[in-house]
Amino acid sequence: MTATTMRIGLMADPGLPEKVAASVAADVSRELSDDPRAVGGAGVQWEVEVSAGALPLTLEGEIPLMERACEIRDGRGWDYVVYLTDLPRVHDGHSMLCEVSSAARAALVVLPALGAHRLRRRIRKLVVALIRSVQEGTMDFPSAPAAREAVGHGAVRRVPPGRDGDVSYVVLPGRWNRLRLLSGMVRSNRPGRLLSALSSCVAAAAATGAFGIFYASIWNMSDALSVPRMAAISGVVIAALSAWLIGYNGLWNSLRDAADRWRAGLDNAATIITVGLSVVLMYMILWLVLFVLGLAVITGDYLASQLGHPVTLFDYLHLSWLAASLGTLAGALGSNFDSDESIREATYNRRVHERRRLAADYQD
Repeated sequence: MTATTMRIGLMADPGLPEKVAASVAADVSRELSDDPRAVGGAGVQWEVEVSAGALPLTLEGEIPLMERACEIRDGRGWDYVVYLTDLPRVHDGHSMLCEVSSAARAALVVLPALGAHRLRRRIRKLVVALIRSVQEGTMDFPSAPAAREAVGHGAVRRVPPGRDGDVSYVVLPGRWNRLRLLSGMVRSNRPGRLLSALSSCVAAAAATGAFGIFYASIWNMSDALSVPRMAAISGVVIAALSAWLIGYNGLWNSLRDAADRWRAGLDNAATIITVGLSVVLMYMILWLVLFVLGLAVITGDYLASQLGHPVTLFDYLHLSWLAASLGTLAGALGSNFDSDESIREATYNRRVHERRRLAADYQD
């Protein structure tokens, strides 16, 4: 007898969701195919197809997966569709994890709601639990043990369907879940990726920092500054460049224009952390490069003659520390020549804006 084949379309936003979907597709297929509890038994063969692409938001800021699920499934020959998005969603004032419909045979999963830790394992278990729930029509998610394991710690609540449909929502109430959502948002932003968009900023910082290595007055200044004062200077320049990047590129989300003030606050917090981590990473790399440059260019005897005392590696670290601070501050000038769009893509409020623009174009 020919085995029955069921096909799952695993749609994903470009970026981290697409990578996660590709990494779990084979495991989801194998786990469902080997599970005798699944409808049809172990004889059913499950195929998972990954498709990258972002659905446009409606003008109300919603992702219209359920309205378009039938069209998507029929057009691609899928039996079920699961959509992974990196945009945080809100339902009833709480962070939303899933949107599920048995009639549409579809589920939407908000990736950042799962946090930044063990993401692939959680997504695998979550997708399997959702497919089982949709297939059986029980909609017992998230009470099933596998679903609870996927969600992990924290409060979970299911919002049952209203009278006009069968769409259920799984929300994560509480402050702990908001913090987990924030960590997931930062991971989806991928702070390290921002460095490639700041090439002019990095170049200006490196040039200015190198000037400090060759300028004797900087040597004496670094020698005179205490470690606490140097740390304070580092904090100030990192904060200054971060604020400049956020303000100059229009990355701040106005709380007055947001329907959910805490959600707007999360957007801004994710932007601050993302940009701040990127600047800190740039600062540390610059410090290391200038430290190596200082060791290569300045001899110990000559530096000692300028400072008036024997020198150690700590003096080179101190010198490159101050030079890195000067270079980071000068990086703000170089950032004016970087691509605005590349920098803005690293924040959620800009991605939401682009998705809404796509929705308006689609309706027109």
